[in-house]
Amino acid sequence: TPSQTEIELTGADNHMISQVAAKIRAVRPPEPYKGKGIRYKNEVIKQKEVKKK
Repeated sequence: TPSQTEIELTGADNHMISQVAAKIRAVRPPEPYKGKGIRYKNEVIKQKEVKKK
C-alpha cells in the first residue's frame, strides 16, 4: 500500500494510466533547485546549484 505521499495508479490500459499520471504530474512538476513537486517513483531529478553572489 502506498504511503500518504504516494499515489498508486492501476488499470487495464497502460496508455490511459500514463496519460493520467502525466496530468497529475503537470499540476506541480519537480523544480530543479529544491526538487519539490510531483515526480514519478523512480525519477531522478538533476538539481541545479543555487547562484551565489
